[in-house]
Formats: sequence, C-alpha cells, structure tokens
Amino acid sequence: MAENNTKGININLLNTFFIAVTAFVFCFILLFSQNVNNRFHAVKNAIDKFIICEQSSKTIKECANNLTEYARLFVVNHDVKFALAYLEEISVTKSQENALKDLQKVCSEKDLAFQRLKIALTQAESLTNMELYAIRLGYEVIGTENMPERISKIELRSSDRALNRNELQELAVKNLFGDGYLIYKMRINENCNLTVAAIEDQIKEELNINAEELGENIDRLRLLFLVLLIVNVMVFIALAFLVLLPLKRFQGSIKNDQKLVVIGSKEFKDLAQSYNEIYEIKEKNTQSLLEKAEYDALTGILNRRAFDQICKTSTEKRTSIALLLIDMDNFKHINDTYGHAGGDTALKELARILTETFRKDDYIARIGGDEFAAILKDFKPDSVDKIVSKIGEVNEELAKLDEKFQIKPVSVSVGAAYSSTGFSTQLYKNADKALYAVKEAGRRGCRVYDESMG
Repeated sequence: MAENNTKGININLLNTFFIAVTAFVFCFILLFSQNVNNRFHAVKNAIDKFIICEQSSKTIKECANNLTEYARLFVVNHDVKFALAYLEEISVTKSQENALKDLQKVCSEKDLAFQRLKIALTQAESLTNMELYAIRLGYEVIGTENMPERISKIELRSSDRALNRNELQELAVKNLFGDGYLIYKMRINENCNLTVAAIEDQIKEELNINAEELGENIDRLRLLFLVLLIVNVMVFIALAFLVLLPLKRFQGSIKNDQKLVVIGSKEFKDLAQSYNEIYEIKEKNTQSLLEKAEYDALTGILNRRAFDQICKTSTEKRTSIALLLIDMDNFKHINDTYGHAGGDTALKELARILTETFRKDDYIARIGGDEFAAILKDFKPDSVDKIVSKIGEVNEELAKLDEKFQIKPVSVSVGAAYSSTGFSTQLYKNADKALYAVKEAGRRGCRVYDESMG
C-alpha cells in the first residue's frame, strides 16, 4: 500500500490548539475573576468601614448628649436616678469606649477619621469631668447621704467649699450651661461630623478606584467570554467540516459500495485514501472473480452461468429478443483429427468470429463443449433474414480456418427463435427445434423457428 502524503488540517494538532487557547483564556478568566472578587470585597469593606465609622461617630455624639442630659436633669431636678444613669453609662455601658474599639477594627491609627474621633473622645472625657464635678456639687446641695463612691471621690475645690447651697446650685448650673461647656460640646460635634466627612472622602476615593478597576476587569471578562464563544464556534465549524460531514459522506459511500471522497481533516483524508486503495484491490479481485465466474476460460466470451443470468433478467424485463443456439458441426471429428489443441483453436476462432459478426450489445456465450448461444437484444421480427445472412458470414469465415490453421472442415448449425416478452423456456425449446431441423437437413446452416416445426 502506498504511503499517504496527504495535505490537510491535522485534527489532533487543531484539537491541541483549541485546548491550549481555551486553557489560556480560562487562566485569564480566573485571574480577572479573582481581581473582580478582590475589588468587590474592597468595595464591601469600604462600605462596611464607612458604616462603622458613621455609627461610631454617631454613638459618641449621642452618648455625649445623653450624659449631658442626665447631668443637667440631676443638677436641675435633684433626682438621683439621673445621676445613677450617668454613672452606669460611663462605668458599665461605656458606649463611647466600645465605639472607639469598633472603629479600631476597620481603621488604623494613621487614618484621619480615627484621629478625629479619638480627639472627639478626648474632648468627651474632659466634658465628662466637668459633668461629674457638677453632679458632685448637686449632691452637696441635696445632701451627701447615699452618695455614690465614684462621686464621693471627687474633691471640691477649696474656693467651693465655703459656698452655701444656693451658691453651689448656681455653680453646678453654670458648669453645665456655661460658655466653656458649650464650646466643648460644639467641638465634640464638629469632630464627629469631620470624622464622617473624612471617611466619606476616603471611601469615595476608594470606591472610585475600585469601581474603575472593577469596570475594566468586567470589560476584560466580557472580551474573554467573547473569545471563548468564537473558539466554540470555530470548534463547531471544524467538527462539522472536518469530522461530521466526512463521516456522513463516508457512510453514504460505504452504503452504496463506492469509493470515499477524500475530504475532511488530514486523518480522514488518509483514511479515505487507505480505504480507496483497499477498495480498488477488492474491485480488481472482484472483477477477476467475476471474469472467472462469468466468462469462459478458453474462449473469453460469456459462460453458461452468465447466460442463465442474462436469460433471467430478460424474463423480468420482458423485452423483445432473438435467441440463437449454435452448434459446431463434427466437433468430435475435429478433436480426433487435430487433437484437443486443434479443437480448442476451432472453438476460440468461432467465439471470435461470432463476437465480431454480431453487435456489441448482443450477448455471445459458450453454454457447453461445442455449444454456443447468442441473445440479440431489441430484436424486430422483420430482421429474421439478417440472422440467416450473418450465420452465412460466420460459416464463410470458419471455412478459412483451413488456410490459417490447417483445420477442416469447420462449420456451425444454428437454430433461432423470436420472443416479444423476453426469455422463456418455450423460446429455448423453439430455438432447439429450429437447430434440430438444420441438423436433419445436413448441418451447416441456419433456420428460424416457425409453427410448422411443431
């Protein structure tokens, strides 16, 4: 078998290329997806940071306002429950300290928001000291019995010890409603507001940066998915034209016992060429077998098996034909006189002369030792005389064998019959009757069957 040097697309290399491209694209998709995920978390953390900072600032401001409210209510109304509520807040609840701790979880000490909130808390502590001193003065006004330990530890200034209750009351009210106290309150609120503003600016900057990178990465992902789509379409087209279409064509060719069309990938072209080479070898072998099965080995014309098949086909098609049964006269004498070589020569020459005398479309067959037959296709009844004339030509040619091969005498007897409905057993019998009539009349001639022959 010849070596295949087929040109074409190698499906294995193409498959490796598509796998490599797909893997390469997926790597970038994973990379950009991770970046998108990181940016998403960055945005989420920035928003969480803003919420915590805003909440912490709000808590410190609200806590400061609540403490001021408790202290003022105690000093004005002398209701100790407000003083106790104040002490519970700064000693137990500690909302301001907890707010600062929450802020430390999301901010570093270098963050401007953290620094401003820490200043606000320091100011709140100063304000708390002023409020505690005012509460201490309030207890001096109402009496020091049942004074909380935290309050009792606060020492009065020496100048305040000499004041009477009314003066102490005025001093306590002045400490909580005076300009100095209000300035501290305003600074606390300002720093809390500045904290929120600072964190807003920081968050906006982070959001803008992350949003821009997020958008760029999303665009890159869209492009990569488009590339994947194009690769998938290319894979589908390659699969269709290089694999599926050839397979479909191959299936049809094999079903119809035909050669394969050399199409598709290099592998399929190689396969088609290999199959075609095997197909040609098979055809040659089949043809050789057919020739052996259908052609006579000695004369090269059709044999009895092929003759019977032609008769069967003619019966099925029911076309008009003429059947000629041809016998070589005195064949035994020829064999006895000239040997088998001479007899074989006579048979081969008869086959040649019959083939040359009749049309190419007519069938000439050797159906026995010295028996031949001819089937004349599409025969018309008015051409009967032509059969007799042609047999005369055959006998004239056979007579020349004496000059060429020194074989004599050689002649044929022929019986013919016509049918408008194809071959039948009756047609054969009629031709045989006509042949018998020729032999009875002395051989070397031709008769066409008529009803007078019985």
